[in-house]
Amino acid sequence: MGESMIDVISIEAIVRRFFNVEDFSMQFGVPTFIISPTPDLKLKFKSLYDCMKESGYLPILRKHDGRIVLRVFRFEGGFGGGNRLAALVLFIATLATITYSGYLQVASLSFDIVDPKRNIPMNIVLYVLCLLAVAGLHEFGHKIASKIHNVETSFPYFIPGPPEIGGTMGAIIVQRSPVVNRDQLFDVGFSGPLIGFSAAILVSILGLRLSYIIPKGMIYAVYIPVPAIFDILVHVFRPLDFAKYDLLLHPVAFAGWIGFLVTFINLMPVSQLDGGHVSRALFGERYYRVIAYIGVLVLMFSGFLLMAILALFMHIYRGHPGPLDDVSPLSFKRRVLGLILFPAIILLCFTSFYY
Repeated sequence: MGESMIDVISIEAIVRRFFNVEDFSMQFGVPTFIISPTPDLKLKFKSLYDCMKESGYLPILRKHDGRIVLRVFRFEGGFGGGNRLAALVLFIATLATITYSGYLQVASLSFDIVDPKRNIPMNIVLYVLCLLAVAGLHEFGHKIASKIHNVETSFPYFIPGPPEIGGTMGAIIVQRSPVVNRDQLFDVGFSGPLIGFSAAILVSILGLRLSYIIPKGMIYAVYIPVPAIFDILVHVFRPLDFAKYDLLLHPVAFAGWIGFLVTFINLMPVSQLDGGHVSRALFGERYYRVIAYIGVLVLMFSGFLLMAILALFMHIYRGHPGPLDDVSPLSFKRRVLGLILFPAIILLCFTSFYY
């Protein structure tokens, strides 16, 4: 008896331990099972995955023509390891660009006029720490959710950006093992923006308390569009009469603004963006495909044209594979949380450079 036949027999035996098999066939060399519906499908599939991954197999569950189809593939393990040296180099580069961004802000002519006795080094350090905290806590949220669900991920890769717009484009972590079901996909996708959003609120409050209320026309400054959440925080923690005064943002407040901007972009429901994971978990493959194009249009009409083009490219050529078990629905509490908080945070962080 050949080795491949032994593998198939072994796979079938494992599958039958967890499910009632209605039909079995080999499709293009892939063991394919039609299994009966069961109330605890999500739990049983998770147990099957845990059992099979130890033997180097990867089960995938889909529904076709009203039937539940289970396919089993060989899986040599992992989606590639992390590169510690690359992560370190990127972090150092990001630290440099953020530091220079802080210097450009603190040493500007506007601050020379408004606060000539300011402590430049201390304000730069404060800006760097706050911006790294917002970006780092966002990724920490992903890391914690991944750890809870035993999804292997890399360490964070910070992304340097132009100093003129803050010095960083955030950070990413690389997924090194598959997400099993929609619950896991939702948790891993939404945890980062939720914690990053919370961190941006705290940083913004601190930054607004450090910001300067100045008479209108005192200095020439660039006005930036602010999201609704930033307006709310200004009215609560730094109220002023905008007919008579302007608010010169402290660099720490600018770090909070960047946090909201990154959260807004990240929550767009497209491909491998965090919002893509959440949308895919909430709405399933069919509706996700339509919603993704809406996300691209929102980016485009908000002024983020390059990001919209990149998101469209990602959606068309990469899409979103979904979890291994794409049959079991998202849990009720996650559906409620997602349908309320997901759009709410997007609206609160919505930033448009056109309006």
